[in-house]
Amino acid sequence: MKKSKISFSLLVAMLAMGMLILTGCPKDEDEEPPPPPPLDEGDYQASGSFTSETEGTVETTSGASITVPLGAVPLTISGETGTMVFSIERDTVLQVTPPSGHSLVSDVYRFGPDGFVLAAPVQVAIPVSETYEAGEVTMYRINPTTGDYEPYGGVYDEETGTVTTQTYELSGWFIMAPNSWEPTDWGCVHFVNNSYVWIGVCITMYDLEYPELDLQYMDEDLGCYMAPANHGPGISDHVHWRVPQGRYQICVQSHLNDPNSPFMYGSYLDTLIIENPFNLSYPTCGDRSIGANWPPIPPDTGLCVCTPIPTPPVGTGDVQVSLTWFNQQPIDLDLWVMDPDSEICAYWNTVTASGGELDRDNLCGETYINGRPENIFWSDAPTGEYTVFVDWYWDCGNDITSQSYNVRVYANAQAQTYSGTILPDEMIEVTRFTVTGPAVMFGPFVGTPRDTKGIPRPKKES
Repeated sequence: MKKSKISFSLLVAMLAMGMLILTGCPKDEDEEPPPPPPLDEGDYQASGSFTSETEGTVETTSGASITVPLGAVPLTISGETGTMVFSIERDTVLQVTPPSGHSLVSDVYRFGPDGFVLAAPVQVAIPVSETYEAGEVTMYRINPTTGDYEPYGGVYDEETGTVTTQTYELSGWFIMAPNSWEPTDWGCVHFVNNSYVWIGVCITMYDLEYPELDLQYMDEDLGCYMAPANHGPGISDHVHWRVPQGRYQICVQSHLNDPNSPFMYGSYLDTLIIENPFNLSYPTCGDRSIGANWPPIPPDTGLCVCTPIPTPPVGTGDVQVSLTWFNQQPIDLDLWVMDPDSEICAYWNTVTASGGELDRDNLCGETYINGRPENIFWSDAPTGEYTVFVDWYWDCGNDITSQSYNVRVYANAQAQTYSGTILPDEMIEVTRFTVTGPAVMFGPFVGTPRDTKGIPRPKKES
């Protein structure tokens, strides 16, 4: 009996230990909650459609965002209200190599649509990988033509863990942090808009203090845009503008953003001197107030010369496929899309029975514009499978041996971008995607040459 009793006690103890293992020890009230589950790829993507008369923000779960102010979407060629689809994707293919003394501290994000110049800058934000202090991080844009990294000196927000900046053109963006700080670092000015109108500031001339360091990064189109005071959510009514140290002639421009108002644009020139770095050893950003200490902006005096010319938007709908390539030398690539009925929409068949329409073709000659997208769209898209092709039509006599390209597919409020390289006289099958009612299934990047026998390439008139 004694032996049996001991075995029963051991059995009870073992059961209790097993329950303890399964249920865990009692938690301390001060114990931190478990970390959130890791993000999947869908958390890095978002898209939204805006018109010339709407504003708002597109934001991913990961914390990246595009804030579109009123009037950022240009008008159409005929002067009517334009529509654009803005998208955010994480670029897992592009390999960013930080220069000596810098570290990559964020994911690389692709903001779209690329190839367009907006009527007013949008505000982009990227989350950083860890906590920093002001002056430690800088936003960089990948120049789509040269591939160079262009610093925009974005503003770091410790509360949101993001860096924000403003731009007229969207492409690839990321954040780097220097491993050390130098007296030659970029400086900062804090613009505050105290007026009741939108204000833009851009550079007309500059004399850099350290041209051997900063000239390769300097972009004369670099500007900032501020909403009227007390505007509400969206673009801020103040901005920290980061530029290399030096002396600048800047243009200050006002815009009422009201097409029904007789007052539209006014501007004047001013001088700005940046003579100190903005970093941990000198965390000071000089203040410049607009609408208070500065002189009033004369009405109807025209645009600043440094304001870029907007690109009219293209058609969009249930399905939109856009092709962009960047080369300062003219080259003619063509976008083809085969619909579920196997009819191809292309330059030689610009409107299909299913409703597909090619509304922009970037040609050789004087009409060629570097980066201007070709575009095919369906306002009301039929269900089924679509196949996307890029065709090398002609290098316009420039002896170009290869060309990189981007194709953005937007279907049922979702966007996916595919990047590749095409060789002379090739036609590349880029991808296939399927529309099924309210859903879309994007296919993988194919990027392989397609047999073009039997597929016509009619000669273009231009």
